Amino acid sequence: MATGGRPRDILMVAAIDFGTTYSGYAYSMKGEYDRDKLNIHANTAWNSGTSTVMSLKAPTCILLRKETKELVAFGYDAENEYANIASAGRVDDYYYFERFKMVLYTREDISREMEIDDIRGASFPAIDVFAASIGALREHMMGHVERQGLNLQPDEIKWVLTVPAMWTDKAKEFMRESAEKAGIRRDRLMIALEPEAASIYCQHLPPDKMTGATEGFSVADDDTKYLVVDIGGGTVDITAHHKVCQDNLQELCSASGGACGGTTVDKEFLNFLENIVGERVMESLANDNSASYLDLVREFEILKRSISVPTKKKINFTIKPFADLNGLCLRFLEKEFKDVIDGSEYRDKISLVGDKMRMDGDLIRSLFDTACSHIVQEIRKVLKKIPTTNLKTFLLVGGFSECLIVQDAIQQAFPDVRILIPREDPGLAVAKGAVLFGHKPDFITSRITRCTYGRRIRPLFDESKHDPSKRVYGETGDRCRDVFETFMQKNKRVPVDEIVNVEYHTVMSSQGSVSVAIYYTLKDNASYVDDNGCKKLGEFRVPIPSPSAERRHVDVQFKFGWTELEVIATERQTGERTRYNFSLIN
Repeated sequence: MATGGRPRDILMVAAIDFGTTYSGYAYSMKGEYDRDKLNIHANTAWNSGTSTVMSLKAPTCILLRKETKELVAFGYDAENEYANIASAGRVDDYYYFERFKMVLYTREDISREMEIDDIRGASFPAIDVFAASIGALREHMMGHVERQGLNLQPDEIKWVLTVPAMWTDKAKEFMRESAEKAGIRRDRLMIALEPEAASIYCQHLPPDKMTGATEGFSVADDDTKYLVVDIGGGTVDITAHHKVCQDNLQELCSASGGACGGTTVDKEFLNFLENIVGERVMESLANDNSASYLDLVREFEILKRSISVPTKKKINFTIKPFADLNGLCLRFLEKEFKDVIDGSEYRDKISLVGDKMRMDGDLIRSLFDTACSHIVQEIRKVLKKIPTTNLKTFLLVGGFSECLIVQDAIQQAFPDVRILIPREDPGLAVAKGAVLFGHKPDFITSRITRCTYGRRIRPLFDESKHDPSKRVYGETGDRCRDVFETFMQKNKRVPVDEIVNVEYHTVMSSQGSVSVAIYYTLKDNASYVDDNGCKKLGEFRVPIPSPSAERRHVDVQFKFGWTELEVIATERQTGERTRYNFSLIN
């Protein structure tokens, strides 16, 4: 595991919570942590430039200049600047990316060379987009630190970068390499898993700081078991924890989840408007009236976070770009917006009063149905993994967990469960928990493996069990190619620093290196490395100093139990050791 530097060197731990829709940071000094672990600092407010939106996080969006590939702005500044650029007709000179984190969840071809498209379809190296975004958050945080009168050297800061627990090893390594490209040293960087970080934060919160807590109960009590449901903008990330004793949390099952966060509701809302006014109106609003489109999305974000569990009564939603929307309806549909609504299937459920759209409560709730049903499904999947444990406490964290409709949907689906939510901005639970994790990385003492790991071997061919098409003929005996040999099983509890040793050796005289290819599958096992669902995690070569005719051995050590898989190879004859971060090596 990358420890992030020797403890005596570290004066501050800083965490970057890189989210799908919103990102932020938090930090604390070592001395502050020793006196009061919850004395954690965060940016007081990111200002959108309007009086209606003040946030402890900034939108995960970035504006780059095409000619120089340089950063122009990040967060709310990027949103506002791009809106101005679009109004001036200069969008061809820039790249604008938003909500791009999800590519590391949806794409299997993760590599240093992969590219992603901006909102207008222009491609750009993904690692440069992520690195520029992490760098912008890093610089903003350092400015915040300096304004507090603190003067720190780079090697005095341990950085923690958060990622979803259900991400692959390649996605984690991609984030690590992006952070390095942003100027964060590898030996001063740790990866924290988002639901774990939130759980650690809540372990330190007193019961009166938790909504839903009852007298005499705390998730920090010894022998307490609970589900952690991290509901963010893009995904829901779920795991289960067992508080064994002080500073000892164990994972009860491997983390899982899905793409059913707050952006699911955003898509439903925009689809709802498109059903009313048509695709051409919405496309024109987004592409030609970007500032107005941005106002529309921001207003819905406020409604989404603040709306109570709806009743049959009407709910007001202010349409700030009313004039632009009305003008586009006249242009493309030859009707005013009000008349378009009156002629739609929603005419009995919505109406216009000035610049406010009044919507039935059941219509508003329907926009949340897809997200809520999928969140409940994902929770049920996790509970099935641990049938012998009667979990009666759910800990909800993440920005979208603040939504009362989501809370109500989970409570309705699990009526016997106690639901706990951090009282003060659950959206910061991950960032603050990541700071605590950076100060004490072994707070989680064991984890459950998500995959079965194995290597590619060529054993002697066995007609009773091997595929004839895999047979390789040889003078010293026939062999079977592409056999998957397991060295770590899925769903196994592994303590921190669990080590698996695997031996490799040369097969030819004077061989100059030994190839180490690692494969994984989400299934319990695989027969061959090219089986359906079996994928290569990475491959690297271990150099053999002074190659000779004799067989040479390499001992490869795989260290499990931390948030990242660590690999160390030792050439046995010379004792030369090399640490590999192989996840992006193909």
